[in-house]
Amino acid sequence: MKTLFPLLIFSLLSTISFAQNTDSLENLLTEDISSSEKKNILIQLCEGYKDSNPNAMRLYAEELITISQNDTTSNSYAWAQYYLGDYYYLIDDFDNTEKYFQSAYDIFQNRENSIGALKSATSLANIYFFRDRYKTALNFAESGLDLAYEVNDKAAQSNLLALICDIYTYMERYNLAIQHCVQSLKIKEEMEIKKGKEITLNTIGLIYQELGTYEKAKEYLFDALVLAKENGEPYNIATTHSNIGNYYLATSNVESALESFRSAMKIDSASQDKTGLAYSFFDIGKVYLSKNENDKALTNFRKAKKLAKEQNMPELQARIGLEIGEISIARSEYQNAIQELKNSVTIAQKINSSGILKDTYQKLSKLYDKMGDKNNALIYMKLFMLESERKFKEENIRSIAEIETLYNIEKKEKEIDLLKKDNAIKELQAEKRSFFIITLSIGLLLLLILIIILYNRNKLKNRANQALNEQNIAIKEQKQEIETQKEELAETSSKLSDKNRQITDSIIYAKQIQDSLLPQLPTIKKVLPESFIFFRPRDIVSGDFYWFAQIENKIAIALVDCTGHGVPGAFMTILANSLLNQIVIETGITSPDLIVSLLDQKIQQNLHQQQLENANTDGLDIGLVLIDRKSKKIEYTGAKVPLYVYQNNKLEIIKPNRNSVGSTQQTDKSFGKQEVNFTEECIIYMASDGFQDQFGGKENKKYMKSNFRKLLAENAVKTIKEQQDYIENEFIKWRGSNPQTDDVLLIGFKLK
Repeated sequence: MKTLFPLLIFSLLSTISFAQNTDSLENLLTEDISSSEKKNILIQLCEGYKDSNPNAMRLYAEELITISQNDTTSNSYAWAQYYLGDYYYLIDDFDNTEKYFQSAYDIFQNRENSIGALKSATSLANIYFFRDRYKTALNFAESGLDLAYEVNDKAAQSNLLALICDIYTYMERYNLAIQHCVQSLKIKEEMEIKKGKEITLNTIGLIYQELGTYEKAKEYLFDALVLAKENGEPYNIATTHSNIGNYYLATSNVESALESFRSAMKIDSASQDKTGLAYSFFDIGKVYLSKNENDKALTNFRKAKKLAKEQNMPELQARIGLEIGEISIARSEYQNAIQELKNSVTIAQKINSSGILKDTYQKLSKLYDKMGDKNNALIYMKLFMLESERKFKEENIRSIAEIETLYNIEKKEKEIDLLKKDNAIKELQAEKRSFFIITLSIGLLLLLILIIILYNRNKLKNRANQALNEQNIAIKEQKQEIETQKEELAETSSKLSDKNRQITDSIIYAKQIQDSLLPQLPTIKKVLPESFIFFRPRDIVSGDFYWFAQIENKIAIALVDCTGHGVPGAFMTILANSLLNQIVIETGITSPDLIVSLLDQKIQQNLHQQQLENANTDGLDIGLVLIDRKSKKIEYTGAKVPLYVYQNNKLEIIKPNRNSVGSTQQTDKSFGKQEVNFTEECIIYMASDGFQDQFGGKENKKYMKSNFRKLLAENAVKTIKEQQDYIENEFIKWRGSNPQTDDVLLIGFKLK
């Protein structure tokens, strides 16, 4: 309540004063006005001179401090600190910039002044990002975003989301980056704001480039260039040219890369942007390095290094050190290479850049190996591997609680195998003991008979009785041994039964978890009333699953066939389902090719498939459609799962991409998008390969693709319910007494 009155005065004066010029505001200062009114006029003069006359802004901010000296916790004192921070930023005194912005932020936070805290947090986030202190920048950006939501400032929300996107991109956490990029673009589109939109388009293009999806990268970067030229901001135009140059460099189009970098340098030189020039020299140096023109490359790197030091750009300094180190290694100037690379390590550690650290450790390891210093080579190779592992661990691995249940099932299956082996050993030991006892008894009996014959035939009866008694004793002992073995076997059998029951109960519970992840049929039928799902897992749990979501005016439905079936397949379904929800529902992305590309990258990250050469190759096949009823259009992306479209009395097969999602065995993956216009009474089908691979029939052969497609085409004229019944009966009839080969999943729905 304490801050309400000053804020109201400030808001009122803002409305009035912005309609006046600075001269009239300065004239008001000479009149007999209250201290409160004078403070508010000084605040608005600072704001008015912020862009046009920084020195005047500083003088009015200092006067505001003088007036507010008696209360260093007031809003007016905080605004004075804020504008002084702005002034020192403009003259490149970043230490003072941080100090004054931080002071303003602390006061605004204590006074619960959300608008002031929002501005201060945003400024701090930008300055820390500029100085490559990403974690600190992220903390202030997220605080600012919370405040922007609190005061419902849409423009601030969009700008902070874009900033967070940039920060995550530099931290190489692309999944989080793209979520914030998309949210920022959505707000700008809602508000019809074009200014600054090119920055976000640039970032998305860079993310696609890092993911190796170059066509998409090119699309976004060239869209960004068009928009940047429309908006006319030189820095953004130059930055986009630079990003396009890096795209050309990544795709080995060296001359086009050089042309783009020179275009960026021309703009940077005209606007005297030393920061931009530093990057331009660095980029041009990379082009010459790729052409093995090391002298020209080194000249540009040194110019970039000088500017980067002047402008306090540690991240760029570290990257330049990497490149100069590479040239020094090629020239066998090993000591200079060590100096450059170790300097890059020091900088990367300060700014917490995992990517630079990893690359530098790898180069140092190779350098020491080339020098014959095996100890240092091994040390830096271990550091490289540890950094790689840490980077992967920092990625978000979802659904740990659900997967733990399935892990326990596999653990119990191993325990039961051990019990079975232990039981088999005991049975073998029991058989050996029985054989030994019987053999020993027979031997004793023969020995006794021989003794009776040799010694005294007259005492035969007594000795026979004695032998009989001894035999009875042996039989009783044997009987006791057998009874003991029976008890042990009964106990082991009971344990096996308990373990089997526990495993079955656990798998049934896992099925309940898996079923709970699947969309409910009533939910799907509410949106797609004429639809059916034929789902028949091979085991209790399945490696196939279906996924459904509504995003804005589109309906998304996917069929996913994971590696394996049973428990191993179920592991993958939980991970894939979680990642799909994260990509689509949490970010609102509605382009199927982007969704599948991100899913591919996230599965590789979560399963650490890029970390080691012998990493697992688990993955999945997917068919994903997004239906826009308004435009009567289907967008489809498939990874080994085709789309079947029945309309105009004809079954059309839309072929999928040949790459699977997740495995790193396939390189240069690309998941394209296909569009299909649908008419009235159009029917869509997607299916895993379980049906067509099922053995059965009179000759015990696979059902085959051709028969499966014929089945769909011939039944498409029937009602949805009739189709489902016929297809299920056909599968049962075909399989007969054969075991089910794989999980079976078929989705069909009619569009009206």
